Amino acid sequence: MYMFLPFLTAFIGLVLVWFQKRLAGLTVLAITVAILLVWFRFHATDHLNISL
Repeated sequence: MYMFLPFLTAFIGLVLVWFQKRLAGLTVLAITVAILLVWFRFHATDHLNISL
């Protein structure tokens, strides 16, 4: 369920960019990337045994 958050923030960011709110959209998309990086850092290294 918590992995729905990056998809939601990416969608909100793309909608903001579509409506010419470029700075707000890029900020939300940066938050999306940060969420994915944190997820890969903890989940992938601990649970999936992938060395990053």
